Amino acid sequence: MSQDEIDIEKLKSQIKNDKQRRIILFGIFFSCLAGFFVLYEFSPQLNKQERDIIFRLPDSPEKMQQLIKTIEKYTQNNFGYVLFAFVYIYVVLQSFAIPGPVFLSLLSGQLFGRIYGFILVCFCATAGASICFALSYSLARGLVLNWFPKAIIRFNKKIRENKDNLFFYMLFLRFTPLIPNVSVNVSAPIVGLPYKYFALGTLFGLMPGNIIHIQTGMAIADLTDLGQNRFYSIIMLLGLSVLALIPTFIKKRYAKDDDKEEESKLVEEKKTKQG
Repeated sequence: MSQDEIDIEKLKSQIKNDKQRRIILFGIFFSCLAGFFVLYEFSPQLNKQERDIIFRLPDSPEKMQQLIKTIEKYTQNNFGYVLFAFVYIYVVLQSFAIPGPVFLSLLSGQLFGRIYGFILVCFCATAGASICFALSYSLARGLVLNWFPKAIIRFNKKIRENKDNLFFYMLFLRFTPLIPNVSVNVSAPIVGLPYKYFALGTLFGLMPGNIIHIQTGMAIADLTDLGQNRFYSIIMLLGLSVLALIPTFIKKRYAKDDDKEEESKLVEEKKTKQG
């Protein structure tokens, strides 16, 4: 095993009180689930028509439009409750890597406006990813090492290859689905990615996606230009991914040039000694 490779078995052996850690983790998880029940119990009442719209699966743009309009009306009448519930649900889902934040991002622009919705989603996404980072390192290391050993080995290799460009590499990962965001969140602390690069890369790297989700949600609400929005979204993400990799390519090019210069100097020194 090379010096840069990660030893999964060694990391497992270093974990102390893993059973107690898991108990605490599941305790936190079920406490958060209880929070959902409290939100439901103390929610302002919905009429039957609103309840039917909110609790059905929006399997078409028309049903999605009805859902957004209904929640928008509900928000106008109960703004404080909806704001708190939105933040709580988003952060909890993101913290425990549960699918759903994208759906909330789609709703955010229509509920809170483009600017405030964007700021709110950026905050919730970064906060949730940071909590996931902390839970993975402090309580869930054993679970992550047991469930995703191959993913951790691959991610560690990529981190070592880009150790001089970690911020830009994090931007690239957030721009593209090369490695799922969930895998990044749970693997990052285990492979030793510094939190500052993780947090900044998450905050700025998810911004383009957040903008796209908000624009898409507002387009669905109006049922206009969905195909055009999707095309521009793909082009935007591809362009940003390329931009994020440019600093890495430049630094690697300079590093190669430096290596060639060093090799040339060594060759000249050898010739001089032999002469």
